[in-house]
Amino acid sequence: MDANIVIAAFLRDSSVRRILTLSFLELFAPEFLAEEVEAHLPALRSRAGLSESAARELLHLLEGYVTTIPSDALLLRWEEAEAAMRDIDPRDVAYVAAALAVPCDGVWSDDPHLRAQKAVPCWTTSELLRELREHGLRV
Repeated sequence: MDANIVIAAFLRDSSVRRILTLSFLELFAPEFLAEEVEAHLPALRSRAGLSESAARELLHLLEGYVTTIPSDALLLRWEEAEAAMRDIDPRDVAYVAAALAVPCDGVWSDDPHLRAQKAVPCWTTSELLRELREHGLRV
């Protein structure tokens, strides 16, 4: 999953947050994602109307549902991911590398750039919701 998913889950109780917190889903993210969200925490906290302690508690809770992929694992698939994203958006290489580094069903992102690459499947929030509902889950 990309940083925008965690940010969306942080900002409001929504479908994104409900999907992220489903205990039976195994969600992965590159190691740097936590640092990226942390760097934006003051602005996110303000947008969400949360105190610093409430924001940190929520972020800690959300991060508990995500397995971190170490940077060295991403490096093993970096060139392949870089080739897939070269003409699309080089800033998203890490997310493609992460999806290639672990056995998974693809990347969860609403970013059209990630959908444009062909190295790994990319699931939007709507697609995940539809898939979960088709399997009888109320999200």
